[in-house]
Parts: sequence; structure tokens; C-alpha cells
Amino acid sequence: MYALDLLEDLGLPEDLIEDVRGMLGRNADDLETNNVKPIGDVFGGSHAGGLLGHHSSVAQQHVARAVLQMAAGLRGYRDNLAGFVDDVGDTDVANATALNSIATATACVAAPSFQANSACTLPASTTEGD
Repeated sequence: MYALDLLEDLGLPEDLIEDVRGMLGRNADDLETNNVKPIGDVFGGSHAGGLLGHHSSVAQQHVARAVLQMAAGLRGYRDNLAGFVDDVGDTDVANATALNSIATATACVAAPSFQANSACTLPASTTEGD
């Protein structure tokens, strides 16, 4: 079973995964492009209006940073989704190799004798001391 087969078994076909990755990337771009804009001097020239403007500006900066962090998080999730697909594929290949080795070894020891089994050969005998 390959990574895409597994994801399809999980109900996640390849085109859906690519759609999700594309959506995550587009939404991250949209968040950065449409981030909150700085607040101008909209609260008047009084001391209280200036103080409210300052506090609003500080709050806006916190929101803008949070939006950028959210965009970075969406990109990270998009990249991790691709990494997951790759890791599942690598695991499938590694497990298939290990299972083939076990099957080959099992065939060697399951035969009535080494002479009757053409799949396995005895190691060449060496003279001790060579």
C-alpha cells in the first residue's frame, strides 16, 4: 500500500489533499495581504482622544502580528501535510523492503534442507587461520 492509497483509505484522495494545500497557501496570502491597517488620528485632538488612539494603535499592532503568525501557521500546516504524504510513502517502501527480507529468510529456513532449497545457499567454507 502506498501513501496515496492509505490517504484514500482514510477518505483523502490526492486531489483533495492538493486542494487543501492550495487553500491553505491562498488563505495565508490573503491574511497577509488583507491584514488590519493602522489606525489614524480618528479619535480627535484631545488628550483622551490621543490616548485612545495610542492604545488602539498598540492593539492593532498585536492583532497584525497575530494575523501574520496565523498565516505562518497555515503555511506550516500546508508543508506538514506534504511531509506527511512523503513520510507515509517512505515508510511503505521501508516496510516493504523489510517484509521482503523476512519472507526470503523464512523461505530459507522453512525448506526441509538447504540442499533442497535453491533460493538459499550455504556460506562458502573457509579454512580457519586464513
